[in-house]
Amino acid sequence: MEAHALADARPVGDIPALATIPWLGQPWAFLSHPGEYLLRGYRQHGPVFRTRLFGMNLVALLGPEANRKLLFTEREHFSHAMGYAMVRKVLGDGLLFQDGAVHARNRKLMMPAFHQRAVQSYFDLMQATAEAHAARWSRDGRAPMYERYRQLTFEIMARLVLGLEGDLRLAELGELNDQLAKGSAAFLRVGWRWTTYGKGLRARDALRDHLREVIAARRDAPGDDALGLLMAARDEDGAALSEEELLDQAVILMFAGHETTTSLLTSFTMAMRDHPDVAERLLDEQRRVVGDGPLRADHLRDLVYLDAVLKEVERLLPPISLGQRGVAVDVDVGGYHLPAGTMIIYSSYVTHRLPDVYRDPERFDPDRFLPPREEHKATPYSLIGFGGGPRLCIGLAFAQLEAKIVASLLLRRYRWQLDAGPTALRWVPTLHPLDGLPGRVTAA
Repeated sequence: MEAHALADARPVGDIPALATIPWLGQPWAFLSHPGEYLLRGYRQHGPVFRTRLFGMNLVALLGPEANRKLLFTEREHFSHAMGYAMVRKVLGDGLLFQDGAVHARNRKLMMPAFHQRAVQSYFDLMQATAEAHAARWSRDGRAPMYERYRQLTFEIMARLVLGLEGDLRLAELGELNDQLAKGSAAFLRVGWRWTTYGKGLRARDALRDHLREVIAARRDAPGDDALGLLMAARDEDGAALSEEELLDQAVILMFAGHETTTSLLTSFTMAMRDHPDVAERLLDEQRRVVGDGPLRADHLRDLVYLDAVLKEVERLLPPISLGQRGVAVDVDVGGYHLPAGTMIIYSSYVTHRLPDVYRDPERFDPDRFLPPREEHKATPYSLIGFGGGPRLCIGLAFAQLEAKIVASLLLRRYRWQLDAGPTALRWVPTLHPLDGLPGRVTAA
């Protein structure tokens, strides 16, 4: 997908197009499984093609080379704010949706809370919270694992990132956050009280009201969690984030700070059900590295097979299968001239299933991430479940630490029984099982 001189580039109208219903597109295929829809398009037309959805013209740029341009070499030409304009109406103007100097300034202010050393300091609370939830699961009998992980990851995020306390308040805020997530992906964008979108808007307002109270109460003593560090941070001009900026960042942290980890842990649990040989090998590693004592932070670097398994879960079952951008400045990609305003979609799901990148891509094979194979290193931007380049997910280290602590705990001290597969999946807004993945957790 080489860039061309402007005079040589062909217009957007020359890009091959998928067959769609006029104006409507193929909404069911696109929205029910966007990754598979785009993969079929890739197999038909290659890495660049057009499609439509409810009157929107979309250009798909797929594969590692497209990812490299979008996420690194030509990222300044592509706007997050434009690409996620509809989502921003619900979620606000947080870091994930910002561009240029505003994004650079706010990411720099937020980095201390998500730096590797800061994240390591979260270890004890993450582990204690996971232990409390797992013990409760073992007493409660059969229940959806997705909801269990959702409650666990929300509590970890709420306590460590936002400094929130109180079980009743956490449950209330968790429900509001769930409504916010559903509203952000709602099909009908009408704010009536009974619509999913309307409920999302009201949940956003309720969350902001609560966070405004939290910020006001902590002005004199911000604290050392992520919100406190944000409140205390100053840019190069000595300016702090305004209250509205703090609210925007807190809401997006509340939303993004646990959704993808919930999806990853749920998919990990499904994968262990479907691949008992991998689960047994993981347990052997836990016995060898951790033994009978408690998990320590220094154990994690030696759990190399667990790291490979989580990467393989991210590859085959990425929490988010579709990314969006708007073209901010005219750009030439793949021999075509894309004018400003063009809407772009790209896909981790497609990249992760390309046979020229990953050998036998439909096979669950964690060894592909271990020496000597390390297939992801042979092709840059081929593993992008959490983004890539300078805008790699700011919470990646947080999510990885959390996932490894929870996985290690469940492998060493518990056993879980799930309904036999296959499990029907929903891919939007984040990947999750339609039935919630009911299961029973028992002490080992």
